[in-house]
Amino acid sequence: MAKKLPMSRFIQNYNQHLADAERDDSRIILQQRAGRPAWALETESRAQATAEATDFLSAALAALVLDESMVHRFADALASTLPWVAFLPPADRETFARESANTLRACASIGRYTAFSELIEDWRNTAEIWSDSALAASLSRDVPEPLDMSVDMPIVSTA
Repeated sequence: MAKKLPMSRFIQNYNQHLADAERDDSRIILQQRAGRPAWALETESRAQATAEATDFLSAALAALVLDESMVHRFADALASTLPWVAFLPPADRETFARESANTLRACASIGRYTAFSELIEDWRNTAEIWSDSALAASLSRDVPEPLDMSVDMPIVSTA
């Protein structure tokens, strides 16, 4: 459970708010003005428990995607919780399952999840492309003129 408070109200009576949060093991979300980010406060033991659970779950998922007999079922099951996964071709679903489990494991090991969030967003964007058959077809066509060819440019002297 999280209690949302304006930062100014928290500062006025922070001892009481901390005691209340400690008593019911809740998080305090401190909201700021002018578009500044909110802050989350929680006890160290609560943060540690979350970190341990995340470590366990990320290890379990990483082990799951290493099992070839399980990764296909796991990838398909993700579509029930992340409906956009259904737009990915079957091979991409499995790649997504492996990459997300491995990235979550790596993020859990350092306690920073930005890379995981970016990976999910990238895969969601890929699914959005696959959801539009015309767009997916146009992006899947061969490029008539390769972009990796060198272009001869005249050397311009600056002297």
